[in-house]
Formats: sequence, C-alpha cells, structure tokens
Amino acid sequence: MVGMIRFTNNEEKLNHLQSLKNIPSINPKDYDPESEYHRLDYISHKDFGIGFVEEILDELNFRAFFSSGEQILKQKAYLNKVI
Repeated sequence: MVGMIRFTNNEEKLNHLQSLKNIPSINPKDYDPESEYHRLDYISHKDFGIGFVEEILDELNFRAFFSSGEQILKQKAYLNKVI
C-alpha cells in the first residue's frame, strides 16, 4: 500500500530513490507542471535530475526529493490559467 511507506530521514529517501534507479523496467516520468502527480511518482526533472514525489502539499504544489535535496514543484498549472 502506497500510503504505508514512511521516510524518517534523508538516508531512507536516498535508499528509496536508489532502489527505483536499480529497476530497469521503471522509467521516470518527465516533469511537466501541466501534469498531475501522486505521492511516490518517479520523476525526471531537467535541472534536479531523477527523484520522486515525496508529498502532495495542495492541489497545485508538491514536494519532490532528489539526490540534491527537496524541491517544491508545481502541478496542474492549467488550473491557474484564465480563459
């Protein structure tokens, strides 16, 4: 169950990230602020590299973990567009 995975420190997060990298059949999803993300999604960011979604903060933002540390990223940017 996805909701059951908990990380208590950065070492555990790095271990999880390394385990994802070690599974050749799993490919990271290219980060796109227009897309929707879910906790533990495996992502690739052009500036930060390979990481995973650590926490959904709200409808438009999430925290991702990369080897270089955590980053707050946007999602569902289309919700902010005025038509």
